[in-house]
Amino acid sequence: MLPRQFASQKALLDYAEQKGLVYMWAYTQRERVLSPAFIAREHLLSPDQYELVDVRTRSGVRRALLFPKAILQAEFEANREVLAIKRERWRAKRWPSSRSSTLGMNDPQDTSLSAE
Repeated sequence: MLPRQFASQKALLDYAEQKGLVYMWAYTQRERVLSPAFIAREHLLSPDQYELVDVRTRSGVRRALLFPKAILQAEFEANREVLAIKRERWRAKRWPSSRSSTLGMNDPQDTSLSAE
């Protein structure tokens, strides 16, 4: 089966928006080297989850990968949770060292130094 062809990048973008898809270019911008992100995405998805398409651009015909936007959104959500956990761990490590240097000086919660 031959890949679907789009007459322009605008046609690809319109189709992707209409169908709830996102696309990724197969090759890097200036070099004719397969994008590492493209290779990873192609290996992670099953063949029924993506479609390879050819797109006519000013620089010639380029290959793109179309896949559901829901997959990307699920990955962002998973990464958001992981990043939140990492951020909290970082704050927990950093907080005691930065708090100990100012404890008692400008801390309105600390009443041990207040005069009676």
